Amino acid sequence: MSNQLELFDKSYQLELFYKDDTQILDEANEYFTYLQKPNDAFSDMPVCPFLKAEMEKDNLYVDIWKPDKRSFYELFNEFTESKKDSALFVCMDTKDIKWKDVERTKYQKFLQKAIKDTGLKALCLSPYEDFTAAGEATRKKAPYFLINVAGRKHFSDSHKKLMGTKYFDKFSDEEKKKLKVG
Repeated sequence: MSNQLELFDKSYQLELFYKDDTQILDEANEYFTYLQKPNDAFSDMPVCPFLKAEMEKDNLYVDIWKPDKRSFYELFNEFTESKKDSALFVCMDTKDIKWKDVERTKYQKFLQKAIKDTGLKALCLSPYEDFTAAGEATRKKAPYFLINVAGRKHFSDSHKKLMGTKYFDKFSDEEKKKLKVG
């Protein structure tokens, strides 16, 4: 009898914490809104100054990745078939993968190597990592581990455009070094 109650209790708890895709995307969109707002730490520029244009032009592919339901390659192929310029994959925990335990830099290098021949690049954003930009803990506000995929040229051009602005003015020397600004 206690095993049955225990199973009932566990399934009830799962049901209480289950979020459907709409709720997950709503949480992600709240974070995207934060990234688009002017921020004093970035000289009154948005944390992610190019996100708004990508979204307004419908050039951003956003999808939820549940690794126990489909592979990264399936998700990646759906993105490339969409013909959109960039993607943000919202990564969900599974029984076997807990994103808080994933080392962002190693996983990012793994993904970059896996998609190297496509001309695309992956950047991972982890809310579980101690990361600041201009003293602002921008990734801590993310509701989930995120993977941003775009063309290498897109990332390079965006970085170069920011170099000609005041965007990096409030970054510490250490932060500038990590981001190859200088």
